Amino acid sequence: MTSSFWTFLSAAVTLLRLFDTALSSSGPFPADNRALSPRINHAIRNINSDVMIAGRGASEEAVRARSRKRALTYKFIDAIWKAPSNQDLVNAFLNNKFTVFCARSSDADCLPLYRKYTVSFQQQDYFFLEDYVKYKAHRLLTLPEGDLKTLVTEAQALADDANYTIGFAEGYVSDLKGSTADLAETNRKIPLLAYSNFLQNQAQEEDWFNMHVISIPCIYGWTQLAAKLKNDPLTKNGTIFYRTWIVPNADPSFADSLTTFLDANQDLWQNKIDTGTGIGSWTYLVRTTLRLETALFASVYESL
Repeated sequence: MTSSFWTFLSAAVTLLRLFDTALSSSGPFPADNRALSPRINHAIRNINSDVMIAGRGASEEAVRARSRKRALTYKFIDAIWKAPSNQDLVNAFLNNKFTVFCARSSDADCLPLYRKYTVSFQQQDYFFLEDYVKYKAHRLLTLPEGDLKTLVTEAQALADDANYTIGFAEGYVSDLKGSTADLAETNRKIPLLAYSNFLQNQAQEEDWFNMHVISIPCIYGWTQLAAKLKNDPLTKNGTIFYRTWIVPNADPSFADSLTTFLDANQDLWQNKIDTGTGIGSWTYLVRTTLRLETALFASVYESL
C-alpha cells in the first residue's frame, strides 16, 4: 500500500510541476511549483497577470517595491483572518478532521484516507480549474468599453488557463492512470458544486480584485493550516503525509506573494473594508470560501 501510493503521489506531483513550469508567467512572483495544489500556483499566475495590466490597481513598480521590502505584515489579510467575528470559521478550517487525523496518525492509518484525498482532490482540482476558465470568461464581459489591449491580454491568459486545464486532464489519464470517466460532471462532489456556483455568481457581480480575495483561504489559509499541524506536538513528523503535505504547504512564500499584492492594492479599495454597519464585501467572500474549503476536506474524511 505504501509503495504503490508513494508511486502515485510522486506521479501527481511531477504532473503538477510539469504544467506549472510550462505556464509560468512573467511578473513579480515567479510561479512556484512546490505547491501540491494547482489552485495555488494558478492563483499566483493570476496575480502576475493583473500586476502586468496597466491601470489595474497598484502599478507593477509599486508591487515590486513592496515585495523587495519584505516587511510582510499581512495587514489586509489579518484584518479579516484575525477578526473576532470570523474565528468560528477560521477555527473550523484549521481543525478540520481530515488533516488533524492524518497529521497525528501513522502511515498505516492515514494512507487509505490520504489516497482518497489525493485522488479526490485531483478530480476536484480539475473541476475547479474548469470552473475558473468559465469564471474568467465571464469576467471579460466586465472590461471597460473600448479597452481592447486589456481584452487581448485577458484573452491570452484565458487561453493559457484553458490549455493548462486540458493538459491537466490528459495527464490525469496518461500519468496517473485515471479514467476520463473520473472527470465526468456527475463526479462533482456537493461542496465543489457549491464552489462552482459561488465562483460563477461572483464573476457576474464582483470586480477583478475580489478574485484574489477569494483565494485567501486557499493560499494563506493552507499555509496557516500546515504551519499549525507542523507545530502541533501530537503531529508525527516521519510520515508520508508530513513530508508530502505538511512541509510543502507550510512554506510561507505562497502567502507572502498574496499578501504583498493585497497590501500594495489595499489603499485603492478602502471603501470596501468592513464597517460597524454590518459584514463587508471582503469578509463575506472569505467567510464563504472558508466554508467551502472546510467542506471539501470534510467530504474526504466522511468517506472513510
